[in-house]
Amino acid sequence: MKLDVESLRALRAVVDTGTFTEAAAQLGMTQSAVSWKIKRLEERVGLELVKRGQEIEATPDGRDLLHYADRVIEAHDEAVEHLSRSDLEGVIRLGTNEDLRGGKLADVLARFGRMYPHIRLDVRVQLSGEVRDWFDDGEVDLAVVQIPANEVRPDDVELWREQLEWVHGTDHAFPTGDVIPVVSFGPGLVYLDEAEESLKRGGHRWRTVLECPMLSGVQAAVESGLGISALNARNVTDEMQTWAHNDAHPLPELCEVIRTSADGDPEVLGALRDALATSLGDRT
Repeated sequence: MKLDVESLRALRAVVDTGTFTEAAAQLGMTQSAVSWKIKRLEERVGLELVKRGQEIEATPDGRDLLHYADRVIEAHDEAVEHLSRSDLEGVIRLGTNEDLRGGKLADVLARFGRMYPHIRLDVRVQLSGEVRDWFDDGEVDLAVVQIPANEVRPDDVELWREQLEWVHGTDHAFPTGDVIPVVSFGPGLVYLDEAEESLKRGGHRWRTVLECPMLSGVQAAVESGLGISALNARNVTDEMQTWAHNDAHPLPELCEVIRTSADGDPEVLGALRDALATSLGDRT
């Protein structure tokens, strides 16, 4: 019996996403190609690996195979990265916002370090407003920041865009007749002015009850009912819901972009920019 790595990768993607369509988008393949890989894998092992339905789930045999597949895929990718390592040399000062797909950024940078062992990465993390200022002041060569859509520059590489909304804890409503408690990321937030202006346009009184530069802190405060906050969809948890008066207080669309300095080595900076765009950008 022979198991090919790409079929195992397809199995993992299908189970992780729950659909052939999303798995195909994640892998950069057609839906039929992913379906064929799963079918061929099942034929090779002689077992049903996934339950097909509205949402794809792994069978017990599929879960057993995935236990080994993760290790096989990881070892394969590390070997390829090692053998494909580049002699490109240089230094990249990267500035990025804290809220970037959880631990995915760390994985991308680790892989990049293995493929480009002679490029030194100096990484600084802060709220997008400060990272944007670092870039404009020449303190970083490449920046990953969240900005309002109307601030996107022609040479920015866009990773994703989402609408901002006012949200609150599921069990905690805030009538507009009261002073509205607001949970904020603080002055380093790029859309702070727009958020405050949206409340002013509605003629509401409001006050900041908590400032926290960390996403986890803002989420915890909102979930507990401390106040409302302006968040994009991927940061809204199951314990939050859209504020009933959200439509009366529209917020801007938010974009995550990569910004690259024109002063650095274009080949060195381009290598990291492309790695970040490929791994962190939306493919749906």
